[in-house]
Amino acid sequence: MEATVLSAEAITKIIGCKPTLPLTARDMVSSLTVAFYPAANSISESLTRFLDRLKAIFISSGVRVLSYDEALSLGHNDRVGKGIVLIAAGEGEPGNLAIDHVASLADNVVVGVYYGQMPSAGESRFQKRVDALVGALVWHMVHVLIYVDDESWTICNMNGAIDTFSLHQLSERVVDSLIPKVAAPVVPPRQEEFVVRKDSFDPYAAICYESTADIIAGAAIWRESGLLASQTRLNDLSYRNHKYKRIAAAYLSARTGMSYGFLSRQLPGPIRTAIELNHAHPMLRRVDWTEKDFIEIDGELIVVPNVCNRRFLVKVPQVTVICTRSGCDKGNLDPRRDLVTLTLSQGRIILGLAKGVDEDTDCQPSFDTLIILSHAVGNAIVASILNAVRPNSSFALRVEQHGLAIAHWHGFIDATTLPEGYHLHGESNPSVSCSTPQAAVYALGGKLAVFERCIANGQQYLGDAHVEPSHGTNMCGDSIQELAESIHSGELDSRAFLNQSRILSPHLEAL
Repeated sequence: MEATVLSAEAITKIIGCKPTLPLTARDMVSSLTVAFYPAANSISESLTRFLDRLKAIFISSGVRVLSYDEALSLGHNDRVGKGIVLIAAGEGEPGNLAIDHVASLADNVVVGVYYGQMPSAGESRFQKRVDALVGALVWHMVHVLIYVDDESWTICNMNGAIDTFSLHQLSERVVDSLIPKVAAPVVPPRQEEFVVRKDSFDPYAAICYESTADIIAGAAIWRESGLLASQTRLNDLSYRNHKYKRIAAAYLSARTGMSYGFLSRQLPGPIRTAIELNHAHPMLRRVDWTEKDFIEIDGELIVVPNVCNRRFLVKVPQVTVICTRSGCDKGNLDPRRDLVTLTLSQGRIILGLAKGVDEDTDCQPSFDTLIILSHAVGNAIVASILNAVRPNSSFALRVEQHGLAIAHWHGFIDATTLPEGYHLHGESNPSVSCSTPQAAVYALGGKLAVFERCIANGQQYLGDAHVEPSHGTNMCGDSIQELAESIHSGELDSRAFLNQSRILSPHLEAL
């Protein structure tokens, strides 16, 4: 992680997540406890060999591997202990699947391993692959899928990541692709985790109108690009029985569908100018900033980023974005039904529903809530420091007067086509999904790191493209519509994530 400007502890404090997250590959290995669920049916020799190799790699890498009986002894009522990852091979029998023996849908990850190719592996359309992926996840009732044939293995997870590797590279790829996906699992956020305010905004009001219009106009262009999956309706999928349909609905907090990517606009707001530490109040100068880089005073969080060996005091601002709700058809938006606001205020998240929205509307927060807000608060912190070191910078003025666009899609940018002033980061991070708190930490840490490099090199800073290896791209810029037009026209070269059609090298070498 490129977090040298602020510590990981300060970043987790800003965005309101646990300070003990495993962030490095080594930490992720150390955090894992794995058990192999007994196969209910006979499995092929090829699959047996794969599982034996997988277990040996886990052990040699430092992962704690338990027998299934040991895993059960740490739980209750024929269920394994919380936090244990279950590796389950073969189809299994309804009523005795691995998911029937976990303590919690949120606290245990189930990895299904099957012989053959992923359904729709040869399909070129992203939407078709996503539909097949979600369908397989709910049929098998697992969080992560692994498909194995005689030459390769493919990892798929709920957030649309699809990685195919040679079996000759099994050891390396278990560490850099599989372990991050199970150590940083996708856990859908729920309304009850946030402060929810109904009738809290009008998407057509003056404060929101520019952002709403930009999202709607951009969504139509994104639809044509094929980089956003429109919607996989959960009622249209096949389930083994009604019980498993209920389990899937509970895990997804009654969402009616799954869609991939997000479109959002950070709303404009005042930016406080950062104060260089040696000009701060004497009380703050007396704090031992060698031990920490944040402090809370009267309920306000103050961070002390180190930019080119200059330390600044920044009062972490409240930020608000207007964005697409979870599971909506992002290529065909109804602003009142499909847009929500998200506010980050001193580590607390507030979900705002539009005025007049129907009580029965599925207005669940985006899987990517935390990373959206991480980018937004990072933009505000960068603008605060820019006000101090480069007064009247166009980026800071844009944040304050118009806000910024923040978009995510399942494709990767050719860095050489980025406009001047935009900067790429994140290529070397562990391959986690953007729905994880780790991704939010990487987003803010990486943004601050590339900003510092801009200051050090005398470059302009206008925005950033945050790469999530094996997953996609988040980009902050002036406009959703302009970004969509740049990609659709080929001016900004972004290729859809078509990993399953070939054997991949790690991370962006796949491009």
